Amino acid sequence: MNELEARRLLLADPRRLSPELKAAVEGSTRLAAFRDELMRTDEEMGRMLTANDVPEGLAERIVLRARYRDRSRWGLALAASLVAVAIAAPWYFGPRAVDVERAMIAHVDHEVAELQDNIGIEPAVLRASVAALGVDVRDAGYRIRHLANCIVDGREGRHFTVDGPNGVVSFLVLPAQGRSEAPELLREGSTRGVFMKRAGVTIGAFAQEGADRAQLERLMHQVFA
Repeated sequence: MNELEARRLLLADPRRLSPELKAAVEGSTRLAAFRDELMRTDEEMGRMLTANDVPEGLAERIVLRARYRDRSRWGLALAASLVAVAIAAPWYFGPRAVDVERAMIAHVDHEVAELQDNIGIEPAVLRASVAALGVDVRDAGYRIRHLANCIVDGREGRHFTVDGPNGVVSFLVLPAQGRSEAPELLREGSTRGVFMKRAGVTIGAFAQEGADRAQLERLMHQVFA
């Protein structure tokens, strides 16, 4: 495991370490310091959340499910700078053709466990999380099953699922400039996806085989303001 891979895994969850990641952290003072800083930021955010009057158990769920979304301004700036350092390797500079939409749909198709998650998320929590990326969401009336931060192509985004009219629908919001024109319906494995752009972000809606483009686009416009 190289340092870049270790940093991405630590950004996803600095508390639960696989044996390989634990060995990498113990063998690198840079990775150890990086993890310590993430842990301190987690604790600070936890104090901020639990200092407010929120429904019982909600603060703990926010900390566990989306530890970075309500971070203070300095914490967000720190995370952004750490991500920049993590990906600033010599081979990263220069032309790099990244198909953002392909990376997004591959992530959704691979993370099948998230389709099974169904703990229920309050609409206000979803709005606060996605607002950190400069995007507004509406309460479209669908139950929100799952919400988490995710790392796609080295960028931290938001991944949430809802009970759609014909099954579970996944949404992914990623800080990335997509194509100038939205692609046709993309396919990856059993997953279908459509996309739209907002200032500085690309948004995707995904469902399992059987969903058509019109259904996904309609649901996307219902959810995103």
